Amino acid sequence: MINNNFELNNQGASNAGDTRSLARHRWYFYKEGFSPALVNKAIEESDISDNDIVLDPFNGSGTVTLTAALKGINSVGFEVNPFTSFLSQVKATNFTKKNFKKVSDLVMMNSEIGATSHLENYSTFTENNHRGKNKWLFNKDVLQAFAGGYNNLGRTSKSSKLAKLALVSAIMKNSNAKKDGKCLRYKNNWKSHAYSKDSFLESLQENLDVIERDLEHAVGTEPIIKTGDSRKLVKKFDEKFKLCITSPPYLNTFDYTDIYRPELFLSGFINSSEELRKLRFKTVRSHVQVQWNKPKINDFGIHFNDVYKKISDKKELLMHKNIPDMISAYFEDMQEIFMDLKQKADKGASLWFVVSTSAYANEHIPVDLILADIATKVGWKLKEIGVLREILKRKTKNSPDIDKLRESVIILNN
Repeated sequence: MINNNFELNNQGASNAGDTRSLARHRWYFYKEGFSPALVNKAIEESDISDNDIVLDPFNGSGTVTLTAALKGINSVGFEVNPFTSFLSQVKATNFTKKNFKKVSDLVMMNSEIGATSHLENYSTFTENNHRGKNKWLFNKDVLQAFAGGYNNLGRTSKSSKLAKLALVSAIMKNSNAKKDGKCLRYKNNWKSHAYSKDSFLESLQENLDVIERDLEHAVGTEPIIKTGDSRKLVKKFDEKFKLCITSPPYLNTFDYTDIYRPELFLSGFINSSEELRKLRFKTVRSHVQVQWNKPKINDFGIHFNDVYKKISDKKELLMHKNIPDMISAYFEDMQEIFMDLKQKADKGASLWFVVSTSAYANEHIPVDLILADIATKVGWKLKEIGVLREILKRKTKNSPDIDKLRESVIILNN
């Protein structure tokens, strides 16, 4: 069942490293993405015709939809995070270079002038002596240079949206923190980087230059991107897909709304902690940052039942008391997704599902095997589970004996 000799094993297919050098993909690095090589492989094996649709219900930064769009293939993406949904839309849209040049010149001029940001002194966005914060995400002159360009940016034209992406990318390159696993972590000796207005302007100009060059790589067929709870959007999808390739949130307690909190606030998609909390409730139940509804199902086959009992019996090794419920709720959500996708699949359609195994209470959870059990139970036919790579895992006091996880693609046919 598990193919350790899968063609894409250890080929970098399950991470986004190669997107740093690929046109349009490189406009914003999305650490949690996978390689276009995986999408290309799935497309090659799926015999896609002109009228077929490629679907990604967990579209993230849009690797699937952009790869399909560049090939002239119809594609649809659903994404709950409004920033990454915006990112996927912009990357897969055609722009006029002349119009973009006008907007980019205006953005550079206004960023040079600068402006006051509404995020100054809010939370940890800048230094705030009144609140006694000794760490902050952005030095004040960096945030003000960003605000100068952003506040004077027209919101209606397509080129303005592209410039907005360049601005957000530039300020994140000048952030005192970086994405590290499930959180934002301050860089080593972060004050010594001394990010400034000048370093921000340099990053912004580099972004604008790269984007302008990449506009020559036109998209053949622009995708349809919808923002919202993927579980609900799949149910409402009124067409049939020939290929679905996706990677849902992993069972790793990562709260991606928190990891991308700066981008959500900077780009105006979120304006308060309450709005952020509401967004979390629209995501898959793969973390414990909010009080989810309790799962109603607690039996997902032998692979699940065995490891779930072991974890539940070792509560003293759990970093959070709600992890057993989170595990059940996660697989309950995945079962719902598999059922709904089965209803939307065309005859002979394929489903490529990229996942990683997990570990809690010193027990390895074979997520790929459990999901394969769930998928076949609701009617999908399992072709294979291809191992993409082993992930080195830092040993913890909760799971001291587990130092490796498995990242796989579950390939199913209708």
